Amino acid sequence: MLIQSLRMLNFRQFKGETSINFLIDDKKNVTVILGDNTYGKTTILQAFNWCFYNTVNLPNKENLLNYEVAESLFDDERATVEVEIQLIHNSVCYILNRSQDYIKKGPDAHPLQPRHIVSYKKPDGQTVNIKDSKSQNVINSILPQDLSSYFFFDTERVNQISQRSDLAESVKGLLGLSVLDNAIKHLGGRTSKRTVIGRFYGEMDVEGDRQASELLEKIEDEKSRREIIKTQIENTTSEIKIYEDHKEQLDTVLRDNQETTELQRKKEDNEKRIKMAEDEQEETRKLILDEFDRTSIHFFTEPLVKQAVDFLHEVKLDDKGIKDLTRITLEDLLKREICVCGTALSEGSAEWDRILEEMKYVPPESIGNLVRAYRETMYQYCRDRDASFTSMKDRFERLRRSKSYVRDWIDENDEIMERISGKENMDKYVEQLKDVKSRIKDLSAKKEKLIRDDESLKGSIERHQKAYDGLITSSQKNKDNMIYIDYAEEIREWLETTYTEKETAIRDGLEEKVNSIFNQMYSGTRRVSIDNKYNVKLFSALTDDKDIESGESEGLNRVKNFAFIAGLVAMAKDKIVSTPGEGEEDFDLASEPYPLVMDAPFSNADEKHTANISKVLPEVADQIIMFVMNKDWKYADPIISDKVGRRYMLIKHSEHYTELKEG
Repeated sequence: MLIQSLRMLNFRQFKGETSINFLIDDKKNVTVILGDNTYGKTTILQAFNWCFYNTVNLPNKENLLNYEVAESLFDDERATVEVEIQLIHNSVCYILNRSQDYIKKGPDAHPLQPRHIVSYKKPDGQTVNIKDSKSQNVINSILPQDLSSYFFFDTERVNQISQRSDLAESVKGLLGLSVLDNAIKHLGGRTSKRTVIGRFYGEMDVEGDRQASELLEKIEDEKSRREIIKTQIENTTSEIKIYEDHKEQLDTVLRDNQETTELQRKKEDNEKRIKMAEDEQEETRKLILDEFDRTSIHFFTEPLVKQAVDFLHEVKLDDKGIKDLTRITLEDLLKREICVCGTALSEGSAEWDRILEEMKYVPPESIGNLVRAYRETMYQYCRDRDASFTSMKDRFERLRRSKSYVRDWIDENDEIMERISGKENMDKYVEQLKDVKSRIKDLSAKKEKLIRDDESLKGSIERHQKAYDGLITSSQKNKDNMIYIDYAEEIREWLETTYTEKETAIRDGLEEKVNSIFNQMYSGTRRVSIDNKYNVKLFSALTDDKDIESGESEGLNRVKNFAFIAGLVAMAKDKIVSTPGEGEEDFDLASEPYPLVMDAPFSNADEKHTANISKVLPEVADQIIMFVMNKDWKYADPIISDKVGRRYMLIKHSEHYTELKEG
């Protein structure tokens, strides 16, 4: 796969149409795009990911439309985001096109359903579109998505890229191992009637052998049941797909009508607030009436009470008496001849005389205590009146505020009704979405059970097949079929052995290439090791021929990972050749060259490592596309300039608009 061109329309910072043509040349295989931070280098890299796989690793990734274009739209006006890539793969020119319309609703532009078209050019120049159901499979056959980060990578990703665990399964498509895998599946096994070996077994003659016949009937019955289950799984999968499509449609409707949905929710919330406020108002009015019933006498008698309080305030009274103490009480103490504190009272004593003195200040001898008590009663009367007035005033104020809020909410709802008048109620779509999600969950559980039942039948078929093989009759037809089966199984075993051999050879070959490239980039005695999960580690060689895992600085880790990526790219364009046995012929599995598309490849690398990387990468990859900062390019330019076929410059006009110019 080599990339011919990239075209962007209104993609993030790139307003309008922006095109980049990449040179495909053996000698000048490097395209450089220069620009500083925030100029849009990472955006171009993500344009590749979006066009290929409908994924981006950018902030606010839901909104890809250029901000200035979005701001210029009128309500209900639309604008399009589009990325188109032309590439060559297996000598065929493919065109990948992904686009998405945005519609202005209120202050924002909202995305609509994206479109994806994959096509190729016939030798006569005619363009043929690939079916939608197969387009993503075609893309993954060109470059599997789980391998894409090895060929489209940025500075942040490169430090962890060699620690990925998904490479082992993906390289078989990239390096041609799918041919072996498909051949193994075509030969199949004894339990599948659709495979070569399965068809031979289906032709076996078992007449006259009752037990073998019964076993075969069981096998056929279980195979039929597996076919039924397979159909049920397919139907369930189809149903899930239908509901998922419906879910996507509902999501789109709700997303496209997000403003209407939010306004309807706002109206419902206001109605709830109005109901609560009116209930609280009714309760407040009831409390005010209860308070008035209880304390209204305070307000009606206020003029009289005020006159009495003012008069009593001016009256000078002898306050020597004890409040609420009566003459009868004191006389009773003298009769008992003992005080309440226990002191004896005898006539002529100081205590006796003190009691007689106190009688002068209690009624009927003194009115002072009665007046003082009455004055205290009036004061308390005024305090109760003031507290009641404050309470009713606060409740009236709350009632007034609540009525004001209700009027505001009613006015807001009237405005909302005007805005959503004639528009569909979104509540039914919300309920439909809940129902669809529930059905998807139930169908997924059903599918999982069917898969478990299928696995159980598969095990039972294998057990019955083994018993059947021991009972098969010795007719000539069966003997011939058994010979064919033996040949087919021998071929399948050879293919499986070759497949295993190639997987081992891939890892060993990758390790060899990575070490070769690493030694060109780094001077020292370290060695790269790649385990069976493709984890990459560095070791330092010791004098006793033992290795020890070495620590890694930031720069050393970057060089190691660059070597790993470069080794993978270099291996992708080699051929995988089988190792023939005696009297056998070998065969090869052709693979494809691949580009390296890199964002800020020299970031955090020193001058020496930048120079080494610049020298090696154009030698191992057929096509290099790099987005570089000016400060890093000054170290790489002297080394790589003779390999540069095209240069572009990013010119930043604003935070939302970057222009690309060649030269």
